[in-house]
Amino acid sequence: MDTTDNNSISEAWRKTAKGRLRFELSGLSFALQKGFSSEEYAQHLWSKGSKRWIGTAKPTATEYLLKEAESFREFNPEVSFEIEEAGEEKAELVFTDGCLGGWGQDPWAIARNRGLSRKDICAYCREAFRTWARPLGIHVDIGPGKDGHCRLQATKS
Repeated sequence: MDTTDNNSISEAWRKTAKGRLRFELSGLSFALQKGFSSEEYAQHLWSKGSKRWIGTAKPTATEYLLKEAESFREFNPEVSFEIEEAGEEKAELVFTDGCLGGWGQDPWAIARNRGLSRKDICAYCREAFRTWARPLGIHVDIGPGKDGHCRLQATKS
């Protein structure tokens, strides 16, 4: 496969990632319009499947975070991040460019076009990670740190 093929595949995957984000945020917008909270929608979507996804019932904090990082690379190709801490009991990742709720020149455009605020997205994201990781014995917190970058912290419960 030559460089041109790789570039077209990469571009197609970026479009697919944007489409997936549009779909997810459209669902959140619909739920809010029907009177549900961001947290309730996250609980509905993310309460099942994490053990099968990760392949073990009780991963370490780093195993969990590395699996999430793999998903971020695949489903959010425009988002940059670094793992800052990696241990059995605690692991942390910082998003250095972009957000899972949007990326690019105007990261909040897709959300705004669906009537969503950054607050809606952050509440959904926070609860989605907590709900997803809970069956794995992992407590997750995600949100902006003192430097303004969003941080994903995973701690064994």
